[in-house]
Amino acid sequence: MHRPFKRSLTHLYDSGMTGLSLWRSVCVALTITAIFLTPAASQFYLDGEIRPRTEFRHGYQTLMSPDEDAAFFISQRTRLNLGHTENNFSLGMKLQDIRVWGEVPQLVRTGENTTVHEAWAEVRLTGRAYLKAGRQEIIYDDHRIFGNVDWAQQGRSHDAAIFKWYGDFIDMHAGFAFNQQSEQITGTTYHTDNYKTFQYLWLNRVWETLEASVLILNNGWQHAPDNTVFSQTAGGRIFYTPGNYSISGAAYLQSGRDPSNRSLSAHYLSSELIFPVSQVVSIQTGFEVLSGTGQQDMEDPEYDKNNSFNPLYGTNHKFNGHMDYFYVGRHINNVGLRDFYGGMTYTPGRWSAGFRLHLFASDALLEDPGAPGENMPRYLGTEADFYFGIQMYDQVNLRFGYSQMFASESMEVLKGGSRQELNNWAWVMLVITPEFFTTFR
Repeated sequence: MHRPFKRSLTHLYDSGMTGLSLWRSVCVALTITAIFLTPAASQFYLDGEIRPRTEFRHGYQTLMSPDEDAAFFISQRTRLNLGHTENNFSLGMKLQDIRVWGEVPQLVRTGENTTVHEAWAEVRLTGRAYLKAGRQEIIYDDHRIFGNVDWAQQGRSHDAAIFKWYGDFIDMHAGFAFNQQSEQITGTTYHTDNYKTFQYLWLNRVWETLEASVLILNNGWQHAPDNTVFSQTAGGRIFYTPGNYSISGAAYLQSGRDPSNRSLSAHYLSSELIFPVSQVVSIQTGFEVLSGTGQQDMEDPEYDKNNSFNPLYGTNHKFNGHMDYFYVGRHINNVGLRDFYGGMTYTPGRWSAGFRLHLFASDALLEDPGAPGENMPRYLGTEADFYFGIQMYDQVNLRFGYSQMFASESMEVLKGGSRQELNNWAWVMLVITPEFFTTFR
């Protein structure tokens, strides 16, 4: 590499965010490799993402109280993505910096906000079999059980190994993960608030108008120093497109033991219809049922059961309203949810718009705090989500959103706060995804 080019590349990363020295050294090394050492029949790419998002929160995730003030902040995700592919193997890496504007003082010398989101290698074992190992996003079907949670600035990834088989009749993935917080001399006790291990099998078959998949997941949590408890999630999803419309459905059962070592018996059921009204307008309607545990049962110390379905590692922001009242860091092991929704999307060209209306109800019974032994109505509230997007340029996208929750008294009992407050949320996000270069040899 010519020295002026190398100096300019180094200066580019030096002038970036604090804590990006790792980014600089990796990029320089891989750029040199890509230009000079890339073998025949291979590809190297380098691209990125800068995603600042401004949010106004007044009732986001939970109802506001009269004496609380609205939140306003700007968060940002900055990513640098690198990849290399040859005939028999490929490598991928995503380096990211996640921060709220102003959370790190100026002149800081640490880089705690900068992490490696992905770093994996995939090797071909035979003509149909592959092994992918390392830190990686795991996404299956509609993201309900495994998803990358891309709305969250940090996203979700796993340290795992996945064996993949692509057959004439069916595709199969078998995944494995085993977590430890450090290298240890003895024992495997895991103290981090995370799963300790999982093993799963995913089967997928695609026909001309139908796609079907089955997922079986064994999930282990450290309950005590000498005890790991396991739960099992098993089910599947179908996606049927007989014409210009589509119908999907999914069902899962959960059994075994939950992280608190209670007996687990829960279920999930969903269905959705997407129907295009014209070339630019489509409507969607559907429902989800996630089983729950009644509040009286939860308060009974003799009741050693959990009937609440846990969507585990899914992209929950996608499903039950954009205001994230359910299953986004909360509502796990609670009264469950019944979500009936409908909406419309409009995509005429370089911009898009849409809305979705959710009617929420608890699946299990909610106790009335003012009348012991009596139950509240199941209806929790209605949420209206509006969203817009403008493709300004090929690699520049501007997005907006507004949501409002119309809560019931039952939601007030479940969440706290006041349903009389104007519970709303607004956001605007700029997404820039530059493609620096791609080399072929």
